[in-house]
Amino acid sequence: MKHRLSDNDTWLVVHTPKTAGTSLRWALEKYFGKLKVIRDYGPRSPVTSDVVRRYLYSGDESKKLEDLVTKIKKEKKSILIGHFPLQKYTNFFEARKIITFVREPLVRMCSEYLHRRKNGTFTGTFLEFLQRPGYQNMQSRFLTDISEETFVGVTEKYNLSLQHINHISGWNLSTRKKNVGRRGGGGKFARNLSVRELDLFYKMNAEDVELYQFVTQRFATLEVSDI
Repeated sequence: MKHRLSDNDTWLVVHTPKTAGTSLRWALEKYFGKLKVIRDYGPRSPVTSDVVRRYLYSGDESKKLEDLVTKIKKEKKSILIGHFPLQKYTNFFEARKIITFVREPLVRMCSEYLHRRKNGTFTGTFLEFLQRPGYQNMQSRFLTDISEETFVGVTEKYNLSLQHINHISGWNLSTRKKNVGRRGGGGKFARNLSVRELDLFYKMNAEDVELYQFVTQRFATLEVSDI
């Protein structure tokens, strides 16, 4: 049985790359049905929904972001998810109906590096990867000015995070993980980095480190008695 929400209950999910967003998207699609989960992963991604392509990436300047969100809510879609910064859609959603995740920054960056090496979008060394501004502080850039009302899960505590999401939303999402790297993935890679690579990472990604510390401390204070 698939579940649905009213137009007033449409939620936004900010999927920062390599933070368990694929697992969450799978859980949402299983629960609501794929037609109810609208995906904005950019103009080049094959998983971006057709309606998003028509409104945002077709070159038709008469169609606007606000029109897309209005259409999604009018047609009673349940979720808008994708690789986009929070500020892209934040004006159209209540803060309490926005969900995102953060991940330990070094492991997240290593995971993204391995992913990009695998799919051919980056062919250099990890040291070169570290020095590209577009890959630095990605989590803090995606989550600028995040509200205290927005739920921020922790990738390392994915199952518990999903329990909290189910509690605040009234859903019953599955905890099965998808798109998880084999043989340790980013964590194993991070354990073998040189001192130079580690020093450069922490120098270039201080904002992500600070964000992760803040979120994990806040996450630890969440009540668990009711989930």
